[in-house]
Amino acid sequence: MSIVYARLSIPLNNYDSATPASDRIQTDLVPLTAEGTKVIVSGVVLILLTALWTWMRLWSLRRSGRPFGVEDGFNLGAVALFCGLIATDFVMVLAGGMGHHMRELQDWHVARLLKALFTRQFMYAATLGLVKISVILMFMRIFFVNRYKLAAIVVMVFTIVWVFLTVLMELLLCRPMEMNWNSRTPGGTCGDQKAGLVAVGILDIINQLAILMLPLPVVLKVGMDMRYKIITACIFGIGILTVVFGTIRLCTVMQIDITDVSYTTVDTTVYGASEVGISIIVSSCPLLRPVFDRLLPTRLSGNSGWGEDGGEIKMLSRKRKSTKSSGFTQMENSSQEDLELELGNMGAHRAKRNTEVTVGKRPPSCDDDDDDSSVHRIVVTSETIVSRDKGEL
Repeated sequence: MSIVYARLSIPLNNYDSATPASDRIQTDLVPLTAEGTKVIVSGVVLILLTALWTWMRLWSLRRSGRPFGVEDGFNLGAVALFCGLIATDFVMVLAGGMGHHMRELQDWHVARLLKALFTRQFMYAATLGLVKISVILMFMRIFFVNRYKLAAIVVMVFTIVWVFLTVLMELLLCRPMEMNWNSRTPGGTCGDQKAGLVAVGILDIINQLAILMLPLPVVLKVGMDMRYKIITACIFGIGILTVVFGTIRLCTVMQIDITDVSYTTVDTTVYGASEVGISIIVSSCPLLRPVFDRLLPTRLSGNSGWGEDGGEIKMLSRKRKSTKSSGFTQMENSSQEDLELELGNMGAHRAKRNTEVTVGKRPPSCDDDDDDSSVHRIVVTSETIVSRDKGEL
C-alpha cells in the first residue's frame, strides 16, 4: 500500500477539481505574475553579480601572479552550476507556472514544475557544496598553520557529507523516481519530503557557521592596515548574509502549502538562489586585494610608498619607532610570508630585504611625537628591493 506523506509531489488534478481545464492557462509559456517576476529579476541580478565577482577574481589571480589552483577550479565549477540553477528557476516560472495558483494551471504545467523542482535540488546541493569546499581550501592555503588544518579537514568532511545526504534524500525519498512529480504512479511510496528539506536546511546552516568560524582565530591575531581591517569586516559581514538567507529559506520551506505548491515555493526559490549567489561572491572577496588596492586610497594603509626605476621596482623604506621615551612599541610583522604576499600582488619573483638596526641618539625630525632629541632609541629601517626583468609579466 502506498504511503504518501505531506510533500511537494502532489496528485495531479487534486488541487481544484471544480476548475475546468478550459478556464486554466492554455499557452505553453505561462504569463508572468508579480511573484514570478521576483524570481526572474532576482536571478538576473545574481547572475550579473556573480559574473562580476568571478571576473574580478580571475583578474586578481592574473595580477598577483598566483597560479590557478584547485580552489579556483571548484569556484568556477560552482559558477557554471549556479547558471544552470538560475536557468532552472526560469523554466519553473515560464514553463511550469511558478507564481500562479495551482487552480490556474494545466496538469502538464504542474508536471513540468515538479520535475524542475526535483532537478533544482541536485543543482542547489552541488553548487553550494563546491563553493564551501573552495572556501575551505582557500583558508587552508592562506591562513592556516598545521594546528588549524585538522579543524578545516573536519569541516570539509562535514560539507561533503551534507552534499551526499542532500542528493541521497532526493533520490531515495520517493520510489519509483516518477513519484516526485506524479503521485498516482502505481505502487509508489514516499517519505516526508518536507521534513527532509528542513533537516537538510538545518545542517546547511550549521555547516556555514562552522566555515565562517574557521579563519577567526588567525584573523584576530593578524596585524593589518586600517583599510584591510575594514575590508575583512565587510567580508565577514557579507558572509553572515549567507547564513541569514539560509535561515530564511528554511523558514519558507516550513511554510510551503503542498496544495498550492506553484505559488508558495516562490520565496523558497528566491532565498535559496540568493544564498548560493552570495556564497559565490563571498568566496572570491578575500582574493581581491589587487582590486581593493585600486579602489581604496593608499593613505589608509600606512607610510609606505612605491617607486619605479627602469626595470626595477622598489618599496621605499618603512621606519618604525617608539613614541614614548619610557618604552618601545611593537613592530609590525615583517616576516618572509608577508613579503611573499606583498610581492605576489606585484607579480614579482625576485626580491631582497635589507634591515638595518641603529642604536643611539637621533636628531629630531618632523615625525617625532616628542621634543626630546637626546633620547636613546632603537631605529629599525627595512628596505625591500624587488626586481623584475623587462618585458616579464
